[in-house]
Amino acid sequence: MILPPFPKKRPKGRIKGTKVNKKEREGEILFDHKLKKFYIKKGAETIGQYDTMTEAFYYKKQLMANDWNKNILKTNITIKIEVNIVIDPTVEYEVQLNFCPKCKSRLKLEEIECPSCGINIREYLSNN
Repeated sequence: MILPPFPKKRPKGRIKGTKVNKKEREGEILFDHKLKKFYIKKGAETIGQYDTMTEAFYYKKQLMANDWNKNILKTNITIKIEVNIVIDPTVEYEVQLNFCPKCKSRLKLEEIECPSCGINIREYLSNN
């Protein structure tokens, strides 16, 4: 296949026919100040009421991946994590450390001793 010669002077600006309205294609996430909730708007249609922008963005991506089929919102139910929970001091919670509390080097999961400084992690945490 022989290609045509490259033009010596390129045209400036947008190429004709490639102008696509992003709001029509992807929709947008807006905030309702009366309800204090985020919602997705595509055209004249509003979809959902969400507490956070992140949640609205997640559902917008789910809708875009499935050609704006709203039935996907009913099938993809996710677990909401409560952020503002009060920690009970009488309950012992399971904790996984990613870094050594003494030398701050990286730890593997369920490691007993630090590979860098050699301390026993449980003893160090119980003493301090």
